[in-house]
Amino acid sequence: MSLAEVEKIIEDWPAPQKNIARQMIEKYGAPNEATPTKLFWYGNGPWKRTELTSDEIVHNWPTVHTDFLTQVIDYRVPPEMFHLIAEFDGSILLDRTKGEAAGRCDSESANVLGLNMVHEIATGKRTVEDARKTAVESTVAYNLGR
Repeated sequence: MSLAEVEKIIEDWPAPQKNIARQMIEKYGAPNEATPTKLFWYGNGPWKRTELTSDEIVHNWPTVHTDFLTQVIDYRVPPEMFHLIAEFDGSILLDRTKGEAAGRCDSESANVLGLNMVHEIATGKRTVEDARKTAVESTVAYNLGR
């Protein structure tokens, strides 16, 4: 994809998604694929794939925001831990067959935090309650510029 093609695709997208698109392009280069409503990167940095959509999913935790950036890693969560991950955050997506975990939020930093909490829950280093508390505290600090 050329950057001109990408700019044409995102020109009418909502401002938050357009901003994240530009951040991803600056960090990872032009996407590998695009549709009128989605951009895709494969093997970008630590991610198996990244999908950015112009669509929004309202998410009320840890603060009210919209989810539109999904980033995937290879990670096998033990089946007996799936319910704990679901209790932690509904925007963590697990695919047992593929052995993938994904974070879906409004920023890369939020996805990193979420997936780190998944690892700590899955390995027994944190309880769901502790992971939720850490996520809230980290999100508040991030939003305050700390």
